[in-house]
Amino acid sequence: MKIIEAVINKGEWLLDALKRIGYDMIPTNSILDKTLTGLGATHSEIHSKRNSIIIEPNVPVILGKLDENENLEAVYEKCEPYTIKKYLQMDIPFKKILTTPESFHKIRDAASSLGIDIYKEYFCLFDECEKVTQDIDYRRKIAQPIYDFFQFENKALVSATPLPISHPELEKQEFQKIKITPSYDYKKNLELIVTNSYYKRLRKVLDGLKDGKHICIFFNVTDGINELINNLKITNYKVFCSQKSVDKLNKRGIDKAYSSINYPLAQYNFFTCRFYSALDILLRKDKPDILILTDLRGAQFTMIDPLTEAIQIQGRFRKRGNDDITYNSLTHITTINPNIKVKTGIELSARITQFTDNYNLLKQQHDQETDKFKQEAIFEDMQSLKYQDLIDDKGEINPFSIDNLYNEERVKSYYQSADNLYQAYLSTNFFSITFSDVTECVGEDDIERLNHTKLEIDRRKITVQFLEKIHNEYEQGNITYEDKVFYIDYLKRQSEASYTIDAYNKIGKAGIELAQYKKSLIDKAVKLYNKEQAETLRFGSKVLQDIKEEFELNAYVPKNDIKKRLQLIFNEHSIEHKVVQDTIKDYYHVSESNSQNPPSFKLKAFKFE
Repeated sequence: MKIIEAVINKGEWLLDALKRIGYDMIPTNSILDKTLTGLGATHSEIHSKRNSIIIEPNVPVILGKLDENENLEAVYEKCEPYTIKKYLQMDIPFKKILTTPESFHKIRDAASSLGIDIYKEYFCLFDECEKVTQDIDYRRKIAQPIYDFFQFENKALVSATPLPISHPELEKQEFQKIKITPSYDYKKNLELIVTNSYYKRLRKVLDGLKDGKHICIFFNVTDGINELINNLKITNYKVFCSQKSVDKLNKRGIDKAYSSINYPLAQYNFFTCRFYSALDILLRKDKPDILILTDLRGAQFTMIDPLTEAIQIQGRFRKRGNDDITYNSLTHITTINPNIKVKTGIELSARITQFTDNYNLLKQQHDQETDKFKQEAIFEDMQSLKYQDLIDDKGEINPFSIDNLYNEERVKSYYQSADNLYQAYLSTNFFSITFSDVTECVGEDDIERLNHTKLEIDRRKITVQFLEKIHNEYEQGNITYEDKVFYIDYLKRQSEASYTIDAYNKIGKAGIELAQYKKSLIDKAVKLYNKEQAETLRFGSKVLQDIKEEFELNAYVPKNDIKKRLQLIFNEHSIEHKVVQDTIKDYYHVSESNSQNPPSFKLKAFKFE
């Protein structure tokens, strides 16, 4: 694909950069990579001298544009066909229609019924085009307008953060990419905090922001938002989410929840993913403090893509005048998961091929089957195949669904380690990053995971992992001896952890693994260890010294008395060895007198002089 660079200077808008390369409006068959948010792409199209259909990712974006402009038609779920027809018949110079992807068909159908050829008479702008790739796995209809989009004679895709698109029509129709390149330093400050004590770190950050006028928290899970509001006892709040989530939160007593922006903002404002991009949030006086949350303890979909979503989130707040700094602070608090399985490109390709083969095999059986009931059964199986997630309404492979698979694995790979995520942020060239890896040997999240694990064997595995980490961190000099003791004591306070810790201290990770983490086998291994260890310990110098001092020579001492006194010495030294009457012979040359009452030993000489 041909790439054209368009330079933009500080204080300029998108059209200024486009004019520099010879365009007065957004050119057709272009992917417009704005680099920066808030350059006025949709604004320029709304005010362009042509009919336009602008596809926006979500309803709140559309409603926000309606508040700022006249003679716009908004098309979304609640819109009826007659209102669209009425607008299409209005006598105005240039018609401007904003629609969600899912409602685009309403425009097409209304225009068709009126004999209007939208593909010739309208310019189609697909805004925030990366959302199709990102959202299609849970929002299948977001790609519905794609066939229509490529039928428009004049069309463009636009975003500050476009993702690679594999759709073959881009090449067939000779799309070009226009890369907007700022001539100035546009980097924004961001603090990245990686932790395994999520709530502890979040409380600390929020405590530092307690005097902030508007704390805007971007967190893509309403259950988590509900939990935060309740646990932190937040009262001055607003939640912005889908209407379905609004209803759910209302039932839980979270009554200040909205499906579109509601001013004025509260001190604490929570936004789910439908508010991450395209939307303009206007604050007249006070700049916000922005907090992005990723909590992998409960929801993998709280992962934030540094290359797209992080950039989009900071761009929701529009500058006032010439002030380019639109917020006080921007912080991303995140957990990581080293155990996330990330599929390689080769693995994904093999899976997609196999999904397709499975489908084709059943399709062939279906087409050849003459028995009606068997044919229905095969069809039901076909509908449940993973392949169904990859096809569009026409039954063809959807390139955006394939792109989504690769994109998800890319983002997951960032959250395997703190450094991976840090490097991803660096690769954006958009942020000046303050990086804080405050991961502890054993954090609150680790303990929570341990305590929520139901199977005993799995709990032992997790405990051993923590013990290995503590040991390795100490050996590498990353923690002090006092830290090591603290973390082990922290672990010991958890249910049944003491058992595993004691076994680990004796037979180590290798011994516990050999015992398959099963209690019965661990007990046997520990018992054998104790026996072997006792044989060594009971001949240690301190034990020998105590035994020598305990008994006098050349005097008859009752056998049972010797046995008891020797057992006490073993107990004091934690030696698990059962003392019998003859055990004393391991330490002394003795003479034995069973005629004595009671039977006795005379200790003649200590063997370890």
